[in-house]
Amino acid sequence: MTDYECILLAGIPNAPSVYAPTKNPRLARQRQRQVMEKMIENGYLTQKEADEILQQTE
Repeated sequence: MTDYECILLAGIPNAPSVYAPTKNPRLARQRQRQVMEKMIENGYLTQKEADEILQQTE
């Protein structure tokens, strides 16, 4: 599983019916970015690492 996928999955438990990537990919990606921002704020991820993770899908 990639870092991108792990972070996407980490945002789902908050509201599974809303953030499910199969039902609402746009909201799932928004939530993923929120999770990444919190990970950066709390020192689990650097901005550079977050940027690299996001580039994996482009």
